[in-house]
Amino acid sequence: MSRSESTAGSVPDLDIEFPAKPQYVRAARHTVAALARMREADDDLVEDIKLAVSEASTRAVAANEQAGSKDPVKVQAFVSDGSLVVEVFDRGPDPERPVSGPPEEIDTGELPFERALAVPLIRGLVDEVAMESRPGGGTTVRMVVSLSAERP
Repeated sequence: MSRSESTAGSVPDLDIEFPAKPQYVRAARHTVAALARMREADDDLVEDIKLAVSEASTRAVAANEQAGSKDPVKVQAFVSDGSLVVEVFDRGPDPERPVSGPPEEIDTGELPFERALAVPLIRGLVDEVAMESRPGGGTTVRMVVSLSAERP
């Protein structure tokens, strides 16, 4: 599911920015977890969401640092049709190629080392994950998690 299919033009349920510093990742993780809890996600799912958001946010902080960007990391979350969509935006180097699809179909072999570490962990925690270049430079990591008891 591409961004244009689900969240383009939508007002996010959560929209936060934080300085690209590791100490702020915890706040982003807990804020997204609170949104998931408000939507009645079970405790195990909330823990998976927290870890995925933490990994994506940590990757974004490192990407901004690598690029020398002073821009903040941005996290948006949308709840729609029983799913939580979380997008983490950075201004680091663009991915060499878009990475998307069902988690089991993503090949990380051509990704830089730090991205190659983040993607397998995230894909094991969410139903869908994608990494795409942002207009103006940077990357968007998009994660989709079903909030229903019957996860794929």
